[in-house]
Amino acid sequence: MRKWITFVLCISLLGVLAGGCIDELVPVDGETTTQDASTYEFQPFLNNSFVDGEFLHTSTFYLSEENAKAVHILENETTIDVIPLEDLSSPNQDPVSNIVVVGDYANSTNASVEYFTELSTSPEPAEINYTLSEDVIRGQKHIYIEFSEPVTGFVAFTLATPMGQDFVHVTTPPSVVRFVLPEGYTTGNPFIGKTNPEPTERYYDSQNRENLVWINEVMSTSGILESLQSFSGENESEIEPVPRAISVKYYSESAPQGLIIAVGILGLAALIVFSRYYREKRKLGKIREDIEGQFREKKGKGKD
Repeated sequence: MRKWITFVLCISLLGVLAGGCIDELVPVDGETTTQDASTYEFQPFLNNSFVDGEFLHTSTFYLSEENAKAVHILENETTIDVIPLEDLSSPNQDPVSNIVVVGDYANSTNASVEYFTELSTSPEPAEINYTLSEDVIRGQKHIYIEFSEPVTGFVAFTLATPMGQDFVHVTTPPSVVRFVLPEGYTTGNPFIGKTNPEPTERYYDSQNRENLVWINEVMSTSGILESLQSFSGENESEIEPVPRAISVKYYSESAPQGLIIAVGILGLAALIVFSRYYREKRKLGKIREDIEGQFREKKGKGKD
């Protein structure tokens, strides 16, 4: 009898544990999460987003020392592939949070400058279902925001970033990508930090923030793909676009001046040390010459 009771208890315990594991694997329903649209800037940044009437996936990342606010402008898309930056100092931090959808299902909308502009003037979160799922591809973690139907509009979320002023985004063509640096920050100094590749455009917005824009940065195919195309006779549209990383290291605008001051101080310190060393060396050499002179003088007197 005791064996049966123990067996039943073990089965129940396993069921509870299994239920907990299954709950952790179930994708998150977007309707159960809090949506705070006030934390984002929904700008109709559509320069170069339309090419020959075709809309290009447009992404803006508002960078800070704490995190990155990502705002994607979509047309008829069902999935956003997010490659989070691992922060080893905060392993329990959610890499993606506060997902806000401002728009509608694609079959109810028509992507245009007027439509996105209208959405940006009154960014009310839409009741659109989505799920979150994770996968690891070639050792790199991917988080997928998937909608039940294709969506057209804005999709914003907060992306956790490691400590420091470094940010990397992996994009696929065709696309338009914009990084908005914090006010008072810049990039481009080869000794402190720069972007890779170089942006297509740089400008300052009304809030005096530096904006970096990449337009169709990864449209061209690599040499290997071109060789495959010529060998197989396939045109460029039949070759899957190659993802490419865009990275930026930004710093305070006063950092170069601080670096010059630091280098000057180090140079002055090195000059002082070298001067003191040279003086001490000359002093020791003079003492050595005096001792050797006295020794030769005594030796000469001894021979006399």
